[in-house]
Amino acid sequence: MQVTETLNSGLKREIKITVPAGDMEAKLMARLNDARGKVRINGFRPGKVPVQHLRKMYGKSFMAEVVNEILNDSTRSIISGRGEKAAMQPEVIMTEDEKEAEKILAGGADFEFRLNYEVIPAIEVKDFSDIKVTRQVYDVPESEVDDQVKRVAESARSYEPKEGKAAEGDRVSIDYVGKIGGEAFADLADII
Repeated sequence: MQVTETLNSGLKREIKITVPAGDMEAKLMARLNDARGKVRINGFRPGKVPVQHLRKMYGKSFMAEVVNEILNDSTRSIISGRGEKAAMQPEVIMTEDEKEAEKILAGGADFEFRLNYEVIPAIEVKDFSDIKVTRQVYDVPESEVDDQVKRVAESARSYEPKEGKAAEGDRVSIDYVGKIGGEAFADLADII
């Protein structure tokens, strides 16, 4: 596997990875040999299916699995091997040309892809022993404390029913019936 850094600007990184066709072929053959003992195909005894027949039937799907495995494993290992931490999942850019993709899946071409990502910058903790903190102290006058206590007491007090006129500090509840044209209505939405 050949790894080449193509962009290193600020926090942005771009890395080009080339996996030789021979390495991919070796991984494909290992997968085919592993599947050889597990697959059941009509006309063959279990474990006796020729590798070339398996390759003809399942070669592209197994090669797609090899490509996914390379993408997953190499992405993590390359970034951690460089001592970097990606801020987000790296963007993987592969070929969009169908003919080239077919060549890769057939094992006839090197697999090339690029990783685009941004790194988390290193954060250094500086020596803070010479930093001085001044705590501000505010003297609260007694009158302010008394005013706040009165406000809290007023908002938390309880009320009892009373007969007669309402005085200052009383809570007043009104029970009424609204009428339009002599007919009572329940909700303002009913008349609109």
